[in-house]
Amino acid sequence: MDRLPPLTALRAFETVGRYGVAGAAKELKVTRAAILHQIRVLEAELGVVLFIRSNRGITLSLKGLEYLPQVTASFDALQESSRRLRHPEAGLHLVLDSVTGFATDFIVPRLHRFYEANPNITLEIKALHKWYGPVEFERTGANVAIRGGALAGEFAGLLAEKLAHSLYFPVCSPKLLEGPDAIRTPEDLAKHPILESTVAPEGWRSWLAAAAASGADVSGVSLERARRFDLFNMSMNAASHGVGVDLGRSPMVDHWLERGLLVAPFDLTVMSERAYWLICRDSFAEKPEFIAFRNWLMDELSALGRDFHPDPD
Repeated sequence: MDRLPPLTALRAFETVGRYGVAGAAKELKVTRAAILHQIRVLEAELGVVLFIRSNRGITLSLKGLEYLPQVTASFDALQESSRRLRHPEAGLHLVLDSVTGFATDFIVPRLHRFYEANPNITLEIKALHKWYGPVEFERTGANVAIRGGALAGEFAGLLAEKLAHSLYFPVCSPKLLEGPDAIRTPEDLAKHPILESTVAPEGWRSWLAAAAASGADVSGVSLERARRFDLFNMSMNAASHGVGVDLGRSPMVDHWLERGLLVAPFDLTVMSERAYWLICRDSFAEKPEFIAFRNWLMDELSALGRDFHPDPD
């Protein structure tokens, strides 16, 4: 075949891949029957089965899974080229799909510096609630993603660069360093409520184990009665108001420390085994907007003066 498949059929396939048949029909404002007809047209044109049919509906075949990201990337490139043609003054556009904590507490507080250095790039941020969510550029429409709690090799078929491991350490309101129950040693944590983020609760146990190994008696610190929150930002906000002692996670907590809203009473830090990753398709890695965003992120992390990934990889 030396010609392109019908664009209407390709668009139907790409949209079904992201939203399913019902979602694609709603997105494209056509009937389900029209969507299924376009899929049959495309399969006949290509001579390939793109979907597996069953009583539960249709799902992408292995060939369909291979084809979908290529079709999506092509439509993205057409959309971006058309946008630039219509609005040449608008500059470059980057869509980021990020875990909420990293976007809210690392990127957004520093975003003014990105725009100062890159006034021709518009950054659109989409927040993913859970830190472990998959990368689905076809569904989100993003060019770039940031994921946390991940290990090397978890993003098959994509370009993934490690940004930083989290560093754990207790943080609290400055007022908890004063008065009869002032926090001066790790043992004093037993006098105050512990705050815990349920989205990634593993850090407190690691930090307390490290404190015990260093000689501190933290046996009185109870995580069973911890005051729990669904987001890092909520637990840090609560800690800044004296609700209890939170486990700060650098690099997200650093801007709270810089503004004096939180303090770190101890020097002991523990590094997470998992990391935050910057992810994109190989085809997007050479785009000037991606390079600018990537370099800005690395500069901002370096400016914190912490060693976020001492391991050689």
